[in-house]
Amino acid sequence: MKTSKILIHGDWIDSTSEEEIDVFNPSSGEVISKIPNCNEADVEKAVQSALIGFEAWKSTPAEKRAQIIHNAANLIRQHADHLASEVSKEMGKPLKSAKIEVINSAEIFDFFAEEGLRIKGDIYQYNYANEQVQVIKDPVGVVAGITAANYPIALLTWKLGAALATGCSFISKPDEHSTAVALSLGKLFLEAGLHKGIFNIISGNGVTGSLLVNHSRISKIAFTGSVAIGKKVAAMAAGTCKRVSLELGGQCPAIIMNGTDPEKIMEDFISQVFNNSGQHCYRINRAYIHSEVYDDFIRLLLERVSKLKIGKANEPDVDQGPLCHKTIFDQVMSHIEDANAKGARLLCGGHQIKSEPYTYFIEPTVFDRADHSMLIMREETFGPVLSIMKIDSLSEAIKYANDSMYGLAAFVYTPDAGLGLQAARQLESGVVWVNKIHKAYTFAPFGGFKQSGYGREKSSYGLDEYLEIKTVYLTLPTVE
Repeated sequence: MKTSKILIHGDWIDSTSEEEIDVFNPSSGEVISKIPNCNEADVEKAVQSALIGFEAWKSTPAEKRAQIIHNAANLIRQHADHLASEVSKEMGKPLKSAKIEVINSAEIFDFFAEEGLRIKGDIYQYNYANEQVQVIKDPVGVVAGITAANYPIALLTWKLGAALATGCSFISKPDEHSTAVALSLGKLFLEAGLHKGIFNIISGNGVTGSLLVNHSRISKIAFTGSVAIGKKVAAMAAGTCKRVSLELGGQCPAIIMNGTDPEKIMEDFISQVFNNSGQHCYRINRAYIHSEVYDDFIRLLLERVSKLKIGKANEPDVDQGPLCHKTIFDQVMSHIEDANAKGARLLCGGHQIKSEPYTYFIEPTVFDRADHSMLIMREETFGPVLSIMKIDSLSEAIKYANDSMYGLAAFVYTPDAGLGLQAARQLESGVVWVNKIHKAYTFAPFGGFKQSGYGREKSSYGLDEYLEIKTVYLTLPTVE
């Protein structure tokens, strides 16, 4: 089995590293590819290429940049089935979900292509004779994007789209468990007309990522991953005063108030708990359910969860596949064991589904009688596990919901719109959904409070993360 190449300055080359990493299909346990664990020499090549690419790209007219990004989006749609297959094989995501991720990624590129045309500055009109004060926005420079395995193309496009639209060059270091789709995206951008050096791709583990974060010529780090690693990234980046945006973990609460009809919200709710096998940062981890609807909600929840189809990612109509790799699996199982030991009531699931060796299927799992001493209520459980507490008032639910170091997203269901808005204002979360869980729209900012990170992705606010503000004092010649 050949080792994957890396993309440096428009060419597919071999890494100089002798270390290799096996990439597994989590549905079957088989090794499906090998990637190089890129070293300092590889990183240096990528950075030098990106510096050259940046000089050309920042001077390229925004309209031309937009056209190339649109070209890439169209190519993604043309190759959507192949890209979805790569996501599914490496991540274990059911094919139908992988296809949605791919199509949404094309939409992100189209959005940023157009939003890049609307970057604007200011001219202050103080009426000083022969003087003008301009505020302009410059691209920040070379950006390194370090992304997680759970949404391998979407998380990359959120960063890459904004970087390219603003005139930055970009080095991608995808998670070592799901690299293939990033490499394929590199091929499509070359086909779309992107010049050499503007998009480079290397592979490797955290050591490779650290080399990027510590490099003095990289101007910004865009990172998605765990809180623990995000803190290390921020600390390392401080050594060279890099710009950093961190999209970290979540332990997201849902509040279901009295008067809510469980039947109307259950499809939404279950999807946000178990989609992607629970491997997404703004999934519902914990639910606070009002006592008046508690029993009806639990009954219907268990009825619907029992109908979820569990299987390999390539099987038709699968709702839940395996977890991506052993580290995630072990963490989820430890949280289940902790909940059992501390007295939570297991309503369904809670066990590994035995399959081939080195595959990581866990039953959809629901606990009630949970409390905040338990890991399932305090730490991010990155798997198909829901924990539930009974509450009697909104104030009680808000108190519990905010009792967390995380603040990424929250969800509120109530027939009283005023109560829903009141809850949204009080919840310490970067995003709040009230009464319906839409997809996170491209035009709306996404990001968290507290230890869920800082900075925003998507939307015009996401563009600002890749721009520096420059003030220009212009003295005009006196007209005789």
